[in-house]
Amino acid sequence: MPNDDQLLESQSEHGYSLYDLVVMAEDGELDKIEDVKLAETSPHILSVFLERLDVDTQREILRRFNSEKTSEIVSEMDADTSAELVSEMRQHRAVSVLNKMEPDDAADIVRELDKDDRDRLLRGMIQTEPEAAQDVQDLLKYPKDSAGAIMNPHVATLRSDMSVEDAITAVRAMRDEYENIYYLYVVGAHDELEGVVSMRALLLAPKGSHVSDIMKTNLIGLLAPTMDQEIVAHIMADTDYHTLPVVGEDGELLGIITHDDVIDIMREEGTEDLQKLAGAGADEGLFDPLPNSMRQRFPWLLVNLCTAFVASAIVGLFDKDIAMLPLLAVFMPIIAGIGGNTGAQTLAVTVRSLALGEVGIFDMKRVCTRESLKGLLNGALIGALGALIALLTTMRFDFAAVVWVAMIANMTLGGFMGSFIPFTLKRFNFDPASGSSIFATGFTDTGGFFIFLGLGSIFLIS
Repeated sequence: MPNDDQLLESQSEHGYSLYDLVVMAEDGELDKIEDVKLAETSPHILSVFLERLDVDTQREILRRFNSEKTSEIVSEMDADTSAELVSEMRQHRAVSVLNKMEPDDAADIVRELDKDDRDRLLRGMIQTEPEAAQDVQDLLKYPKDSAGAIMNPHVATLRSDMSVEDAITAVRAMRDEYENIYYLYVVGAHDELEGVVSMRALLLAPKGSHVSDIMKTNLIGLLAPTMDQEIVAHIMADTDYHTLPVVGEDGELLGIITHDDVIDIMREEGTEDLQKLAGAGADEGLFDPLPNSMRQRFPWLLVNLCTAFVASAIVGLFDKDIAMLPLLAVFMPIIAGIGGNTGAQTLAVTVRSLALGEVGIFDMKRVCTRESLKGLLNGALIGALGALIALLTTMRFDFAAVVWVAMIANMTLGGFMGSFIPFTLKRFNFDPASGSSIFATGFTDTGGFFIFLGLGSIFLIS
């Protein structure tokens, strides 16, 4: 199966590949781009390419496209980048691009605009496409990253009293109006959700039957508009549906969330957790402005500096012992490093399990105990190998024994802290991934130095 890079670079037969565009940009030859070939290039490739450029160059390239194609490209880009780009467009061009988008995509961009730009463009949308503007304004009422904020309010609906023949005719008339039609939702006179009909059930229904005869009324997977998007992703994974309905307090159908929206959510949440583990910004990208990246990384680097000074202070307590037995300095990084790696392994598994809802706060004691035991057992095995190497290197059984015990203790500590830290953050309503790696490394470095140098001071020098 081809990877992402191969997919991005294999489009040259029907347009430019990402590689082609990047090389032309680096060589200052963007003016040589052919309009015909550019028009055949995938919107996704163009969006990835444009995110590497400054906003003026983005606008210059997008002028080659009409508003509809531009909206496809811009909607594929990161919302922050899209917002900056749209805010720099001329009023009529920006409004036209937003009007051509699906309401949820347009709302994501408008939400990221400064207040003045947001008000200005919304006024323009109201004047040109009042219904599109109203859809966007309705979505903006919901909290960011909630089901209501990411739903598409354009839903294909039927009435329960319709005949199957009339329903099929209605669906044919909808084909150009709706983005995806996997399920047809049956609503009442006040748009209250009554049931759902799959396309398969509709096409295979007996002649003369009505929608009420084939619709399912035992609905599962109903979403509230204020539900967090991460919970939405879990529900879709559990139900295996292509779309999920979002309903209001009175049961009215507000919109739907499709599987491609959930894929975006999962990718976004996974990226956030991965970057937060290391102390990077949750939504930081490689081509973000330098001040933005520095602002997001600096606090965690400061925390890391503090933990490093604590570990250094521990080493300073044993400076005389190290001077008497320099071998302690040689093996210190080994003890600390193996404990840090144990903590990182445990962190990865624990944060993932918490994110997927496989464990909760009630599992904290059990998980911490199990992970500590894993660290202890791995420490006994890896520590034995480390002790053997220490013995062959130094020819001292006492030194090898200290190495073995220190590895066991620090890997046990790594297992415990790797599970304890994310559970503790979760208990106090922080993201379990936020800086976990920095805290865990700080504990295993400090603990490893103290354990190893302390044992060395007691059994090897005194």
